[in-house]
Order: sequence, then C-alpha cells, then structure tokens
Amino acid sequence: MKTSASLWLLAAGLLPCAAHAQSGVTLYGIVSSAVRYTSNVDARHHDQAGLVSGGMVGSRFGLKGTEDLGGGNRAIFQLESGFNSDDGRVAYNALFGRQAWVGLAGDWGSLTFGRQYNALNNIGWAFDPLDQGWGNFWSDPLYIGGDIFFQDYRINNSVVYQRTVGPFSVQLDYGAGEQPGGMSRGTTLGGGVKYQQGALALGVAYDQRRSDDGGNTIRNYSVGGSYTVGKATAYLGHMGRRESAGDARFAISFLGLGYQLTPALHLSGAYYRYRQSGAVTTQFQDVPVHLGGGNADSVALVADYAFSKRTSVYLEADVVHMRGGTVGRETEYWAGTPVTDVSQSTRVGVMAGVRHHF
Repeated sequence: MKTSASLWLLAAGLLPCAAHAQSGVTLYGIVSSAVRYTSNVDARHHDQAGLVSGGMVGSRFGLKGTEDLGGGNRAIFQLESGFNSDDGRVAYNALFGRQAWVGLAGDWGSLTFGRQYNALNNIGWAFDPLDQGWGNFWSDPLYIGGDIFFQDYRINNSVVYQRTVGPFSVQLDYGAGEQPGGMSRGTTLGGGVKYQQGALALGVAYDQRRSDDGGNTIRNYSVGGSYTVGKATAYLGHMGRRESAGDARFAISFLGLGYQLTPALHLSGAYYRYRQSGAVTTQFQDVPVHLGGGNADSVALVADYAFSKRTSVYLEADVVHMRGGTVGRETEYWAGTPVTDVSQSTRVGVMAGVRHHF
C-alpha cells in the first residue's frame, strides 16, 4: 500500500509539470460514473443496485506526447492510467494499466513498444452499435459469455505497427510471452485492416494467444461494417472465439442503429445473438466446471445528452435472456458463482450516469 501511495503521489506531482513543460505533451482524462440496477443478477431472483465506475466509458487519465525528430519523423509516447470512479482505486493493478508505450512515427507509419491495444480492440469496437466512439460501457452486451471476444484488449511486452494509406488503416501486433521452456509460450500475434471511405466503414481483425504452458491457443476474430445516411448510422458485426484445448467455441452477432436526433441528443439501440458450444467451462473457478453449449439474446438502448463538448448524461436499458450453459457463464461473470441447475434465465438492467472529459 505504501508503494502504491508513493506512485500516485509521484504521478500527481509530475503530471502538471509535464503538461506545461513542453508543448508536445498533453494531459487528458475522462471521469464517468453511473447508478445501475440489475434484476435477477444471479439467476436466483436476487437483484443488485449500486454505483458503478465507468458507466458508458472507463474512467482514466493520461499523458501523450510527440517530439519532432526531423525528416518527417517523430518520437511518440502515451501513458494512461485507469481508475475506479466509485472508490478511487487503481484499475488493472498497475499505475498505467490501460496503456504504456513509446515509439517512432513518420510517413511510413508508426512502430511502438510496451503495453498496447490489440487490433481486435482498435477495429472491433468501431462497429459496436452502442460504442459511438465513447468506448465500451459497463454492461455492454458484447460481454455476454464473460467478456471474451477481445483477447484481454491489451498486449504486454508488445510491438505494434500501424499505418494509414488512403482509406485503409492497418495494424500488426506481437506480444512476447517471456516464458521459460519455449519461444511461443504466452505469445500473442494478430492484426487487422479497416476501410473508411465516406459513409462506409468496414473492418476485419484477428488475434491469437498461446497459454503460458503452451497447452492452449485462443483465437479471436472480428468482422464488421457501418454505413451513415444523414443523421443515422447502421452497424453490423460478428465476433468469434475458439479455444484449442477442449475445442470450446463462442460467437456473437449484432446489428444496430445510431441516430443524432438533435445536436445534443444521440439515441442508439442494438440486438445481439450469442452462442457457445463444445467443451465450455467456467472461467474463474479453481477447478473448472463443465457448462457445455448454450445461447443468449440481448437488446440494449442508450440515450446520451451532451450539455457541452465535455459533459454528458446518459440513460441505458438492457435485457439478456440466456439458455443452457450460457446461464453458468453469465452468473459466474456478474455474480461470482456459476449456476448450473437453471436451464434459462432473464436479466434486466437500467443505468443512468454522467461523463466528463478533460
């Protein structure tokens, strides 16, 4: 605790200085909190209410900067810390748990090193109908099955290459496993391409990760698209996951619509269909419990009202109906204990919150 406190005090002292020491450094952040009510959270008809951190986007603060090196090249870096706005604790058990990288950039693209977002995150979230550029929210339907479709979002010990050429944006990423006994143990490898031309956007991404002991390889992929007509944007996407150990398979398909009703009010809604099959087990139990196949349907609606460019309030509602082994995955993830003796269950949630950018 003393070490964590010292780090926070050091960061608090350095951030204002860094933000003013050179014009190429920017201090930024988001604070977002919401009040949420969830019915039947554990498939035992127990409800839950509380103040949740993040709400429509994870709370954070960070530093990012650039230095001109001449010849069209520049040095770049980003340090970003996540925190829980409900209790003030550091997220991800790290001072800069969201991002921590440094690298070089130029007309040839960028090459960066550190803890960074994978291609699935950078491309896949762009087609979530409820994202709208804000980031994932606390109870996003893409979390059905235990938040498994993004390979943990970030890669430690990673090298990432990115480049934009015309309407195409490309990312390649590699994470060193740093495990004894084999070069491939614990490694990650992936990439993706996004196309953006006028009203149309398309994207595809893939990432895989070997387990630390080399006995399992997890493969995730994402495909999606969006199209804008006037004030409305339609979204369509599909994500999948396959685990080589036990051949567990997961998939989620979704479609939705966003509409800018007024300059301040944005409305969005979406439908999600989730499926799991094969030797699916629990995620967090010391001894994994077999769950098997199942599926779920979810509908979610969001209204976001902007008081200014920096401050918004939002209202969200969602319903998830799960069947078969999906009941166990969902109750373990949200309530901590997997339920295996219930064949189907419905969970309803509502959330209201505020988001401020600085």
